[in-house]
Amino acid sequence: AAVPLGAAPAPGGALAGRKRKASTPAGVVAVGPRRALAAARGLPLGRRRSGLAKEGRIDITESPRRLTDDVVATAVSFFVPRTPAEVMSLMLKWRKPIFQAAIPGRRSSSRRPTQAMLAVAKRDVVRFYEREEALGERSDIVKAFYLASGEKRLRFDWPAAKRRVRGACFDMRQSISSWTECLAMTSGETHASSEIYICGTKLVTTKALTSLLCHEGLHNFARRARPGNSYLSEDLEHIAMALVGDPQLVQDMG
Repeated sequence: AAVPLGAAPAPGGALAGRKRKASTPAGVVAVGPRRALAAARGLPLGRRRSGLAKEGRIDITESPRRLTDDVVATAVSFFVPRTPAEVMSLMLKWRKPIFQAAIPGRRSSSRRPTQAMLAVAKRDVVRFYEREEALGERSDIVKAFYLASGEKRLRFDWPAAKRRVRGACFDMRQSISSWTECLAMTSGETHASSEIYICGTKLVTTKALTSLLCHEGLHNFARRARPGNSYLSEDLEHIAMALVGDPQLVQDMG
């Protein structure tokens, strides 16, 4: 059976993870709330992980399998005013190569991440952000956040996203997480003070590391322009990322 990674009902993708303390923790990679994912995949509702996974006795980052685009499109269609076919069309149009990585990557090509790998990933993500920022309202990233949020006006804080990416660091001693449910996360006491942390001990390719970093940098990046809480929920952020190709993964439990 295929068991979705993570514990909470948000889409997650790419084994990129949770915003701890800054918001309600979200799961690593489920596409949409439980009912949407179950309906899209034709699965019965119920527990999303085995007891062993919940107890932390197995590592669910070891052998993830990517959900197919049609499954993702169907799940996302539960939360945006588009049919599954229309969502699929947008996903194909908006898909960004920087997200198109096997996570954590082929074992033969993976290695324990190094500062040199992280420097390459930071460079590539910042360049990607700068290209998208230059497009303004024509950016597919911007379009995806508008569709996912349903907001008429959003503010996109590209400088803050680039700052978080440049400041990303490895967690070598499990001081941030045990890293049994994700390989990267955004963590902080508040949204504004959140930073990006990446597991520094598990094998990964540079391409996968770049995808993870790109995902995390887009948390807390789009904000409402109207009065009230300006930050989008993690659920909405993950839906937007799924629309631009952020991989949605499940764990096979045998």
